[in-house]
Amino acid sequence: MAYYELWNILWNWKREFTVREFTSVFPSPSPNKVLHDMAKKGLLENVGWGRYKVNSPEEYLAKRINISEAYDLLKQAEMKYALSGPDAVFFWTKGGYQVDRFFGFYPIHLKVRKEDLRKWMAFFRSRKQRVYVKDQRVSKTLFGLFYVLYPEADFETEEVGEFKVEPLKDTVEFCKRHIYSYEPALEMLDEMYNLRLRVKYKEVETNF
Repeated sequence: MAYYELWNILWNWKREFTVREFTSVFPSPSPNKVLHDMAKKGLLENVGWGRYKVNSPEEYLAKRINISEAYDLLKQAEMKYALSGPDAVFFWTKGGYQVDRFFGFYPIHLKVRKEDLRKWMAFFRSRKQRVYVKDQRVSKTLFGLFYVLYPEADFETEEVGEFKVEPLKDTVEFCKRHIYSYEPALEMLDEMYNLRLRVKYKEVETNF
């Protein structure tokens, strides 16, 4: 039985148990190794001598995903990039605005040069990171943390901290195009950078 199948069964059996309880229900030639391996994968957690807790799917993903490390990985790539869209908003607001992302679904949006696309793909895959090119066919369900690449002939960048981000003016335009999700971000950017934005929001006309 695969560890992930057993994890699902344990989740529906007991959320916390001892090695003795596990052995009495699931006969195994090496129960301690099974439980040790599952804990190493983040499926279980050792909470005491001979006692384990079953991690929830949320806890499992949280242990596997380190968002700070995912961004820091970009520093190792000797290629031009710009954090774009939701990530540009996230960086320009100094982490103050985040929408439609959580640890179980966290795409990182990057503009890259078309000529560097293959190198970027190789870079992420060599580091066992999932990567997807925008508008290309998806072969697997996307979840967890992954990178979305937007190939362009060239693009502008600005420094925000230690990272390359698309210019503030482009970020503001992105927010305007997606006003229903990013109106609060526009307000934050306006206040933070004294942009003097005069954004008019149209009322939706209905027949009711």
